[in-house]
Amino acid sequence: MSIEKLGQASGLIAALRAQMGQRADKTGKPEATRAETSRAEAQPRDPKVLRKQLAELVRPVALDDPEAVKAVRPQVFRAILLWEFGSELRNHPDWQPMLESITGNLETNAGHQSQFLKLLAELKR
Repeated sequence: MSIEKLGQASGLIAALRAQMGQRADKTGKPEATRAETSRAEAQPRDPKVLRKQLAELVRPVALDDPEAVKAVRPQVFRAILLWEFGSELRNHPDWQPMLESITGNLETNAGHQSQFLKLLAELKR
């Protein structure tokens, strides 16, 4: 599983992107300021930075310990979402429910759990 693929969470992320875009349009910022913000947000983030951050998160996790894997799930998804959308995402009213929905979906789907374990193993290398 590559870091860029989020599976069914991509639908939640797409909806969040659309909602954040709509809110940005309603802020009443001058057009130039919105354009500058859009350009700054459009700049690609370095996946190597995310990979390093995730590797540090999962380094102490024993993959054969289900409780340790369960405990690191929200941290991994939090890091991915903040990398993708920026730290201002924490202020979004749906931030915590979205994070809980993603981790809950993972916990109830054996295929997702398997892919998550593969991701953790890959990050530990």
